[in-house]
This record gives sequence, structure tokens and C-alpha cells, in this order.
Amino acid sequence: MKFPLNSNDRNNWLQLLNLFPILAFMRKTELLKRFKAFCNGLKKTDRIALLHHSDPDGFCSGLITMKAIKKITGKLPEYISPYEYGNQEQADKLVRVTKRKKLNKLIVVDVGIDGGSNWKEMFVAFEEVLIIDHHKIYQDLNSKKVVFLKAKWFSKKDPAQYACSKLCFDLFNKIVDIKKTDWIASIGIFGDMSFRSWKSFVRKTVRESNFELELLCELLELIAATEVMAEHRMGTLLMEFYNAKSPRTLTKSVFCKYTKGLRKERDRLINGFTEKADYYPEKELFVYEIKTDREGIKSYVINEISTVLPNQTIVVIQDSGNSDLRISGRRQDYKVKINELMEKSVIGIPNSNAGGHIPAAAARIPKKYKAKFKKNLLRIAKKG
Repeated sequence: MKFPLNSNDRNNWLQLLNLFPILAFMRKTELLKRFKAFCNGLKKTDRIALLHHSDPDGFCSGLITMKAIKKITGKLPEYISPYEYGNQEQADKLVRVTKRKKLNKLIVVDVGIDGGSNWKEMFVAFEEVLIIDHHKIYQDLNSKKVVFLKAKWFSKKDPAQYACSKLCFDLFNKIVDIKKTDWIASIGIFGDMSFRSWKSFVRKTVRESNFELELLCELLELIAATEVMAEHRMGTLLMEFYNAKSPRTLTKSVFCKYTKGLRKERDRLINGFTEKADYYPEKELFVYEIKTDREGIKSYVINEISTVLPNQTIVVIQDSGNSDLRISGRRQDYKVKINELMEKSVIGIPNSNAGGHIPAAAARIPKKYKAKFKKNLLRIAKKG
């Protein structure tokens, strides 16, 4: 069976990979070959678009990719933007910008774009597409023009623990020397709560760079605070990180002013959990509804709660005052597959999407379907 596979081969091939390790090795080898061909084929005349997830791991994945592209082509991508899985408005914007700027290559990092269908309209205008991601595999998008790389195909680690920033670091270092971005990958590792899988890498980075772990945590909070308090300025922060002479200089960034606001709003919402969350002991399930206009803060609220209650299923439903509800789920002991719980809970809900990892996943639904989502959730949720 040769690569790229046609659509009729893909599902069977994914099943075979799980059954025969030698086939998985063959696929890894072939995908690395295609990745290298994509990178080595990039030219200064190419007009590249780069999409990255807006959370800290996605931010760091985008930053590492920028560094690599600059080394390969001598210039940065023409268009760099955060992208949230299933966001039709952002997809439409990419289509418009692609036509206006005449973009011809697309790179997408840390976005489970294969979980939906709008990737088809996003990809149509590009000559070649590279996707690097560590989320669950929903469909194999590899084709003649798409190089689709998932963490599961490159490591035996749980994909949730193979932060996309580390995956980008590992892959692009096979093409150009970007080893000095190890501190960026380390921030992404902390951001996706995968430090336990990369302790030696992070500690080596800290030791050789002569700074403390606390500095990485401080920069992680800086990214998180900007995402929550001033998401429209993430592009400016990205360039500030890109141009930083050293990580320490970023501790004096003007964006540090947002950390106080993040802490205040996060702590307010966490403090309301005990009183306002609904608990279903027979399902080991907490459902906590919050109201705040700070998009993205639910992730930082639920991460803190889940750290204290790792053996419980936590679901946070955020109402930001618009037409959609944003939902996060967590369970750190891996006894419940949160990605599947979210996916099944949105079945039958129009204009919804869901996906993520076993211990951490998210969903988005129209607000008017909240009751249906909760009904589905309570029917499907099980004790770990």
C-alpha cells in the first residue's frame, strides 16, 4: 500500500497500524520522508499561512514553527493567526486572506482539524498543506497535497502527553537546527500539563540555559493571561516572544499587566465551585456553570479544579454572553475518556463540535441546546 492513501484505504490502514507494529514503523518512515520533502521544498517565493491554536501549547507550537520557517526560507510566514477547532468565522477569514494575499502553502499546528469538515474549504486554494497535531485521530487527511502528522504515529507516549510544541521541536530539528527553542517547547509542555512525561528534557533545558523552572511558569502565565484578557493582542505577544533576546527579558513585557486580571477572575470562579457546582456521586461527575466574558478562562479554571480532584470527572460550561456555550471536560486518572464523553454529548445538537484528549477535551454548542447537552452528558457519563 503506497502513500498517499486514497480515501477508501484510510480507515482500514488506521486499524492495521494498531495490529502490526511493523506497519506503524513503515508509516512513520514514510511520513517523515514526506515531511522532509515538504520542508526542503519550501522556497523564499512561497507565501505561507500559519495557523496555531491559541492556548499556550498552540502558541509555542506556532512560535517554534515560525523559527523553523525563517531558517528554511529566510522569511516569516505572510499570514499567522490563532485558530480554534471548528471556528467557521476564522475559517472564512483564512479563505478571504488566502485570495487577497495569494497564499500558496498552509501549515496548521496543534489543531484537531480532522475532527470536522470545514478543512476542505480551507485547503482548496493551497498547493500544499502541512498539519502537525497531537489530538485524537478522527480521520487520516494525508493526500497528494496534504502531509498530516499525528503524535500517535511518532511515539508510544499518550498523545495527550506529547505536547504539540515538543512534537514541532522534534520534527523541525530534523530539518534545521532550532535546538535553542527548547525553552519554548518546555513552556508548551507545562501548558498542556505533560511535564511528568518530559521531566528530563525540561530539566536539561533549564540547566543548560541557566534559569529556573519558575521562569517557564511565569512565561506560561503571561501567555495564558494575554489569551484570556486580551486575545486580540496575541499576535503582538507572539512577535515579542519571537524577537526576545532571552526568556528573562519577557518578564518585563507590557503584557505582564494582564496576569493580575487573570488571577482575579480565575480565583473568583474557582471559589464559586464548591457552592455552585452540581455533583452526581454515582457518576463521579461535577458540572459547573460559569458566566464570564473572558473567553478561554474555563480551561484555567478547570485545570486548577481537576488538579485537586484528579479522580473525578469535571465539566465546566461557560456562558460568555454570546450565542454559543464553550465547554471543557477533565479527568486526570484516565478512567473516563473525556474526548469521547464530549463527542457523544453533542450528538444531535446542530452547529456543535467536540474533541480533544482522553484526560482533557472541549466542546462548543449553541446556547439554546444547553438542556439537551446536559441530558446527554448525564445519560452517558459513567463512574471511572
